Amino acid sequence: MEILNASDINKYYKIFGYINLTFSILLVIFLTDIDLKERIFALIAINVGFHMLYWFFSNLSKDSTRMNNSFNKIIGTGMLKLFAVFGIICSFTIIYFFIANAISEKEYVGLFGICIPFGLFLGAYKLWTDLNNE
Repeated sequence: MEILNASDINKYYKIFGYINLTFSILLVIFLTDIDLKERIFALIAINVGFHMLYWFFSNLSKDSTRMNNSFNKIIGTGMLKLFAVFGIICSFTIIYFFIANAISEKEYVGLFGICIPFGLFLGAYKLWTDLNNE
């Protein structure tokens, strides 16, 4: 059963991408206790992390070497599905640690990067749906 299809995943990727960009810009504007260069680096790191995780996971199913023979197709697809499940579980774990760390240490600045695990989740889920649609 597919909860999200490819168009929904792309729609949410764009939405969370804009939210991620907004959060990182707000980080640069309102976090005045660190140097501007470090804030700009944080802006770049947050955005690159979000997009890199999404594109890494979502493009794994496009590897053509997996289709060379039936053994590679079966084993490779199974391994990629496990990797997709691992990515989905890791995204929820990272969200939990982001929130728990921010609450326990009362450093809510760490929540500006909360969209990074959503990039991981959307990429891993897109990998899962692409593998199921083959």
